Parts: sequence; structure tokens; C-alpha cells
Amino acid sequence: MPGGERGKAHDERGEACAFPIRQSVGQTLAVKPRGRFLVLEGIDGSGKSEQARRLAAWLEASGHRVVSTREPTDGPYGRRYRAWARGEFEATPDAVLELFLEDRREHLKRVVMPALERVEIVVCDRYKDSTLAYQAAQGLDPARLRALFDAPEFPTPDLVLWLRVPVATALARLGPHATERFERAEFLERVDAEYARLGLEAIDASGSVEAVERAIRARVARAIR
Repeated sequence: MPGGERGKAHDERGEACAFPIRQSVGQTLAVKPRGRFLVLEGIDGSGKSEQARRLAAWLEASGHRVVSTREPTDGPYGRRYRAWARGEFEATPDAVLELFLEDRREHLKRVVMPALERVEIVVCDRYKDSTLAYQAAQGLDPARLRALFDAPEFPTPDLVLWLRVPVATALARLGPHATERFERAEFLERVDAEYARLGLEAIDASGSVEAVERAIRARVARAIR
């Protein structure tokens, strides 16, 4: 389940949303500026990694400060997961889930939350909905997974877009690069069905790269106004 490439923070100022902080009785409501957390989801071959790069570049060119990142990360837990995905060792579904949990905790602590506190826009290639879909497709209990990821330690993004594409199209795009455990038609069909159960906002990703990019831009523009 490959992700996109890690980008960098830049100096342009991004727009902010806000949330209340603790106050005493009788005090005026105070707010603390916070950046925006945007996530692109989709099966392998959906084009989300390319679209995440394009979205980050567009936001940056529009004057926002942007951090482009991905899950699994390039940290120790993310690298361990990728080694498993390449078939370098065997692990139970619960052990793989634990790799995701530890990788996500580190990612949030080191990358996502600091960027949001700096009032930057985070563009993330995969997040918790990806884990819900892929791990449920492996047979883990969806209710258990939802309970894990509904915990406060895993913040809810401001916008999640599911780049939906037929599995046959996704595999054709992957071509000879479809070498990981998850990159098989039968399994990806199950993942697609699990994504559909999550009720995410879908973007038709079966068209040209440019058409998908325009659709994503239009939706993100509304979200960050």
C-alpha cells in the first residue's frame, strides 16, 4: 500500500480554522488559530499520490504554507510495514495494525500536529480511513478499528476525499509495478467495498490526471475559504 512522497513546509502564510480553548466562567470565548488537515484516500493505482503532490504544489503557488506528507511514513514503523508489504517477513493482521498505530502516533507528533499549530495546510496521502479499509479487508473487525481511530489521539481531518477508480483501471495503471501484497484484484475489490462503507466524499478518479486535479482543487477551494 504505497503512499506519496514527503514534501516540505514553505514560508507562505496559510489560511486558518479555529477551535475553542479552555476558559473560565464569564470570560469571552477565546480561539486558537489552527491549520487545515486535508487527506486523499484511495486504493493502490487510484492516482492519489500524484494528486497529493499536485494539490500541495497548487496550494503553495496560491500563497499557502504547506506540508505534504504520507502514511505509512518513512519512519521506523513505516519502513517495517513496507518490508512486510514486500513479503520480506510474515506478520499477523494485528501485528501489522500495531505498526500502523505506532507509525501514525509518531507521524502526528512529529509532522502533522506541529504543522497545524503553525497554521499550515497539511496534505496527507492516506490516513486512518485507509487503515480502516485495508485492515477490514484483511478480516479485522471494522467496529474495533473504528473504536481505535475514534480516539482523541487521532484527530479528524478537515477534509477527506476518496479518489475512487475501478480496480481494473487501477491495476492497469500499476502495471508491472504491482508487486506488493495488496496489489491484487480480488483484495483491492474488498478494499474498495470497505471504502464504500465509510461514507467518504468520492471524487471520480477514472478520468485524466488533469480532470481529477480540477475536481480536487474545486472541492479544496471550498474547504479552505
